[in-house]
Amino acid sequence: MAQGSLQQKGGAVGFEGIGADIKPLLKQFEQLRKKVKDPDVQKRIHRAVGKLYKEEMLKNIKDAKQEIRVRRGGKKGGPTIPIGTLRRSIKVWQIDKQHSTFWVGPRVGKRQPEDADGWFANIVEGGDQKFGGNTQKGVFERSIRAVQAEAFTVMRKKYDFQIRKIARKKNK
Repeated sequence: MAQGSLQQKGGAVGFEGIGADIKPLLKQFEQLRKKVKDPDVQKRIHRAVGKLYKEEMLKNIKDAKQEIRVRRGGKKGGPTIPIGTLRRSIKVWQIDKQHSTFWVGPRVGKRQPEDADGWFANIVEGGDQKFGGNTQKGVFERSIRAVQAEAFTVMRKKYDFQIRKIARKKNK
């Protein structure tokens, strides 16, 4: 921690200056800031918080009772959605490798296996009857609202823990 300092001012009959030399303290604050700003620390914290959202979404999603066949314009041979596809599509992923930002939700696209591609998630969220009807409507929004306060608290505690951990190391 910062050392106090005494400085005599004004010669033998002058004033005594009592203050704090805050340069070491400022240096430690800068080291704390850098450590918390470390992308690896942030990624670890953000992924853990994302898992809270994922668990809540998985808890709220109800699987369909049967496979859903999608046919467009009466044509045969359209995609068939296996039971449990929406649950398997829920992921926590880093959206940009240069930052510590993560998204949580149904993963869509070429990188997903066919039985875990959540391309129809917006249809489910909107409440289309073929995809679970009104029981699934708004499932993602409800899940996010339900866990948002807890997730913020967990994230704050994890950052606080990192700061205390670094401060303990610096104090030794």
